[in-house]
Amino acid sequence: MKILVFWVLLSVLIFLIPQGIIAGERLTGCENRFVTLINPVRGRNLWIDKTVKPAKDQYNLVKEYNFPATWLLQYDVLLDKELLVEINKFDKNQEKGVFLEISQEFAEQARVIYPHSVPWFNPRAVFLSGYSQSDRRKLIDKLFIEFKLKFGSYPGSVGAWWIDSYSLNYMKEKYGIKSAMIVADQKTTDNYGVWGQWWGVPYYPSKINILTPASNSNNKLDVVIIQWAQRDPLQAWGEGPAVSNYSLQANDYIRQGKDIKYFSNLTNVYLDCKNPVGQVTVGLETGIESIGYIGEYEKQLKYLSGVSNIKFVTMGQFAREFAKIFPVFPEQFLIDPNWILKTGSRMNSKLGDDIKYRQDIAFSDFFIADHENFLNRNLQQLSQSKQAYSPYFLLVILMAGIFFFSKKLFNVWITGTLFAIFSFGLILRSAYSMGWQIFYGPSVPFLIFIQVAVVAISYLLMWFFSRLKFFKGLILWFIPLSFGLDFIISRLRFSYFGEKYYFLYSIDSLRSTGFSFFKPFNLRIINQDFPSVISSSLLKVDFAKLWDNLYISLIAYPLLHILLAVLLGYLFGKFPSGVRKILVGLLIVLAILQFINIFQADPRLVQ
Repeated sequence: MKILVFWVLLSVLIFLIPQGIIAGERLTGCENRFVTLINPVRGRNLWIDKTVKPAKDQYNLVKEYNFPATWLLQYDVLLDKELLVEINKFDKNQEKGVFLEISQEFAEQARVIYPHSVPWFNPRAVFLSGYSQSDRRKLIDKLFIEFKLKFGSYPGSVGAWWIDSYSLNYMKEKYGIKSAMIVADQKTTDNYGVWGQWWGVPYYPSKINILTPASNSNNKLDVVIIQWAQRDPLQAWGEGPAVSNYSLQANDYIRQGKDIKYFSNLTNVYLDCKNPVGQVTVGLETGIESIGYIGEYEKQLKYLSGVSNIKFVTMGQFAREFAKIFPVFPEQFLIDPNWILKTGSRMNSKLGDDIKYRQDIAFSDFFIADHENFLNRNLQQLSQSKQAYSPYFLLVILMAGIFFFSKKLFNVWITGTLFAIFSFGLILRSAYSMGWQIFYGPSVPFLIFIQVAVVAISYLLMWFFSRLKFFKGLILWFIPLSFGLDFIISRLRFSYFGEKYYFLYSIDSLRSTGFSFFKPFNLRIINQDFPSVISSSLLKVDFAKLWDNLYISLIAYPLLHILLAVLLGYLFGKFPSGVRKILVGLLIVLAILQFINIFQADPRLVQ
């Protein structure tokens, strides 16, 4: 009887002990168990409660337990003086980073055209991958500079539901970021499909694909990737929100009818001692999910406060700890224990998941803007093969230089080289890389052969024209210099709206100067920014559409400039000496600007 009473009392005592203490006992002897509190903060125009109260409430909960946390701030937050006052009151344990979501205000202040007629959360509007490489650099630079102006230093931690590898590399190389957060695997949730990374655990990504864990120090990008809304190892595998809602996020698992017990069990999966490091990400989107789920967030923090032998760290602190544990890269993780995660593959035989990692293949958004309404980043669908590429046209340029120099026709070599660059520079920049054929201009078959051919033809043409009496001396240089006019032509804009005609010259993506009129003698000088929707719809000579036609690109385009050079040469002889010098000087300046344009052009398409 005494034994029975003892077991009853022991059972009651165990039932009354907080779950966190039991969990702490399970973690006894473990090291390197981390909790990273992360709270993304968007602009208040998207908040449910548009006062600063949600930010205060969320911070007060974190401060109550004296936890460090990372607050990822969208650009619009940096312009919100009232909200910044509250954020600057946060204690020194709080880390500030950036949330890489693009708003119209952000885009236009970075001099980037924002897509119109799409909701703010559309992937081609909200993510950096929806913009060209040059626009991504503008956006990142604007965000990081603004952040430094507000807080005195560049952020070390960044986050978004998706970050393309081009942007990640740029932020690492220029600003030295150490940690990045993306969404955990979800195939078809919220118009964002991300699939194939290590299941819920941190890793170093390869330099060319953020979802592929690095296999060695040569392809490793030294940025620790952690995941938002880490998923249930078994129940979250598959299609749609019905499965992806099995996650650590309060708003997710509550919708599935789960409670704090589910959270504690899932937390213990990721903090289990069988791995050399355990990490969970906990947080709520401030002002949005935090409004309805702040009570559950409090339960999460209370539970975690009772778990022994875990460390609460910011994203930056975790990156430093991770680097100590894995100075190169982790070899393998085991989750649940069905998930076997290696640098060369991930596998779950129970679910039939088997993904082999390729270190040499990128997603297409590394090169070009993704204008689709559904973000599809699935490693299982990457099937490109690696193609060898060598720029043999450089050998042709070298050999031609030796030949023409020996024949004392160095001007032919220079004009031929310039003609090749101006006529076919975008073709010469094209290459095979990271599993793709990358084209900066027209899509050409047999790329290496075409590159050699257009360079050789350029030299033959310049040699032929140099033998014609008309092109003797300076006039031969008009052939490559005529391409400088493209710099002007590409920036001319025309439109009719508001019962006015507009003739404009584009200064950048948004600003134009020129004049408008609605009657012959009612002219108005224009020098202003236009909204994105107007700027993107102004009529112009769209060279990108010219590159869609291979015959225009390879034949008509260079031939037109040869004819233009003939016209310039004819007019040149009619001008007085002073005007000739001005004309030549102007053509040289424009040609230099066009030369720069060619070498700063973004990739146009990949195949």
